[in-house]
Amino acid sequence: MLVNGLTAAPTLRRVLDGMADADWAGAEPSAAWYGRLARAMQDAYAERLAGLGDAEPKGADSCTTHITVADKDGMMVAMTTTLLSSMGSRVMLPGTGIMMNNGVMWFDPVPGTPNAIGPGKRALNNMCPVIAATGGQPEIAVGASGGRRIMASVFQLLSFVADFGMEVESAAHHPRIDVSGPSGIGADRRLPEAVLAALRAEGEVELLEHGVMPINFACPNLIRRGPEGVVGISDAASPWSAAVAAG
Repeated sequence: MLVNGLTAAPTLRRVLDGMADADWAGAEPSAAWYGRLARAMQDAYAERLAGLGDAEPKGADSCTTHITVADKDGMMVAMTTTLLSSMGSRVMLPGTGIMMNNGVMWFDPVPGTPNAIGPGKRALNNMCPVIAATGGQPEIAVGASGGRRIMASVFQLLSFVADFGMEVESAAHHPRIDVSGPSGIGADRRLPEAVLAALRAEGEVELLEHGVMPINFACPNLIRRGPEGVVGISDAASPWSAAVAAG
């Protein structure tokens, strides 16, 4: 289940379509899988930026939070909320403690473009909470903070767990790639050389550290319900992420 409207969901659907006949064999993604994913994400972002619009500058600081929750009765919630830029508009509503966002920056200031600002219009954004169900029952809930990097991290973490059968903790620590536009690939420098070679065949690759600062990859969290119970993981690299278990 994907959110509707002007989020990253339409772009995620394009990536899912592009990966339908990718190499899904093995216990973890192959070099060919990463290469195919890089191409699928570049193609999806080319369509997104040309037809849907997205004025957020690449690499911009963001102030986004994602929470994933499951209860003992089987309900799952994946919720993303954002102030957009760091501290949003820097304006707090008097007496409330509520910070105002600066979400108008999502609009394209150029008139006549798909995401142009106008009366009654809603802006395109990058939020991408996902709930995956089996037999009509929610099994996996996932989402992330991190601007344009969100969709790539959500797709990979979901694939690691649902398609490759990784344990939740192993999936959270597995190196990822980031594609946030129609060109350019960010790659965790821990990826094997065979994977990096496959990525270089799809475009220019920048090797990145997956650390605390700078934030080169999105910050996802995921919950999975299985025969062993409910297992969750928060972002492995972020000191601001946390997980709480109900008693």
